[in-house]
Amino acid sequence: MDLGLGLFYYTLIVLLAVILTAATCLASYLVTRNKTYRYAFAGFLFYFFDVALVFQDDFLMQRASDASASPFFIGSPVASVLVGGGALISFWLVLCEYLEEDRPAVRWIPGAAFVLASFAVLLLAPEGNGQMFLFYSMREAMLYAMLVYLAARYIGTRDDVLRLRMRRHRALYGALWALVTCVLLENVVFLLVIDPHAIAGQRLPFFPERNFAENALMLCCAFFACRDAFRVLSLRFDRPPMRGGGRQEELIDDNLMMYGKRHQLSERECEVLRYVLLGNDNQNIASSMHLALSTVKVHVHNILQKTGQANRQALVQDFWKMS
Repeated sequence: MDLGLGLFYYTLIVLLAVILTAATCLASYLVTRNKTYRYAFAGFLFYFFDVALVFQDDFLMQRASDASASPFFIGSPVASVLVGGGALISFWLVLCEYLEEDRPAVRWIPGAAFVLASFAVLLLAPEGNGQMFLFYSMREAMLYAMLVYLAARYIGTRDDVLRLRMRRHRALYGALWALVTCVLLENVVFLLVIDPHAIAGQRLPFFPERNFAENALMLCCAFFACRDAFRVLSLRFDRPPMRGGGRQEELIDDNLMMYGKRHQLSERECEVLRYVLLGNDNQNIASSMHLALSTVKVHVHNILQKTGQANRQALVQDFWKMS
């Protein structure tokens, strides 16, 4: 297959995967009103336009009469900052929602710093491969900042529930470190090691805007986003969730059906489990649900049996590990 044709279909596949993920996240947000899905939708939508810019500039580069004299170029720098910044800021907000970070400075300053630093490189750095490397490395700097912030929150938090939730995603966290590093290494090789004059006139599978490792990183995130969104949508279809007030209750409600389905808990047992997770003892549960105390004890016993946990504390820990 011709290299250009292969890149054409490769880019179409990436575009299709990203826009389908954005649509799935939007559907999940409309059903659950969970802001995490709203920001994820925005992030994948911005990245769709980011890849579309690559598609556009690759096409323009092939049509340009002087393409062989300038195999590396920044086709649409302002648009690249805006759509790239939109994607990164959106994913940073996904992270803030996950970590329950509400401070405006933490939520918005990193994104603003990325945009300002990117424009500073365009305006102040001398033109050439060094400028292009610095320009596109701003993205990796933002991604590394996210990973470092996650590690800092995990080490510094005193919230056992948050720590258990974060520990569940440790495999994804390690994969993200590896993929972001691959993105940086690809930029080093293609922008600092390879001499553009030595390969002038050749058909290249790359130029600064295209980064295969970055595509792999986004497809990895898209896979996990789609998996969680489809799971939420299927569970909402099976049984509408209970709704309460407060962030803690919202997190419980978002994961309760999934946990109950995994352990084959009945609807009544899920209701009892919800009260257990909120810290209620058997007497309080009986009063709140208008049940006999002995009935509540039977339900709690059955829940422990089905989940394979020895006591309430172990049950709560197991719930947050799996949520």
